[in-house]
Amino acid sequence: MNIINLPIAQLTPAPWNPNTMDEAGFEKLRNSLSRYDLVQPLVVRPIQGLYEVLSGNQRLRVLQDLAIDPVPCVVVDLSDAEAKLLAHALNGLHGTDDLALKGALLKEILAAIPESEVLALLPETSDSLRSLSTINEGTLAEHLEAWQHAQAAKLSHMQLQFTKPQLETVQEALARILPVAKDTKQDNPNTRGTAMYLLCKFYLERYQPE
Repeated sequence: MNIINLPIAQLTPAPWNPNTMDEAGFEKLRNSLSRYDLVQPLVVRPIQGLYEVLSGNQRLRVLQDLAIDPVPCVVVDLSDAEAKLLAHALNGLHGTDDLALKGALLKEILAAIPESEVLALLPETSDSLRSLSTINEGTLAEHLEAWQHAQAAKLSHMQLQFTKPQLETVQEALARILPVAKDTKQDNPNTRGTAMYLLCKFYLERYQPE
């Protein structure tokens, strides 16, 4: 299977692609591509004089934003059904981490790279990084406690979809409370996530069910 460089202007996202990414995930992806460039080629197929992206639609957004051109791609020639099947398979196949090995790996990484730079790329918090990096230390009980703390401290992602008027309202509300979120001590590196949390907390504290 050959990898070829294609002009970014010839790449088009698949309109049927169900895979989405929230703003926090998109920012981490942007940080990763800015730091390491594109290390995994996109998977595309020729269609109507262009190349439809089967795997890498989120990366394509970042590449366009960063004006990276050309783009390394793997080209496959598939029917609509086969292309969609491949895209779903590539989006859905994920392994699970061996936490002991992950903890040792993170400890080694943190010894060489500042925590702030690690947090900019990984979906972790300061607490979860510390817990994971010490997961192999101490007794079995301490190991389990560190694992439980790491699981609880991880960032969770929520994907929401709005109509245009709803989105405008949400964005205005977030913009107004962002200064407060920036000054609020929270174990969440994503300020907009903290802003959304504060809005929900404000509502729950003032409007109790009858």
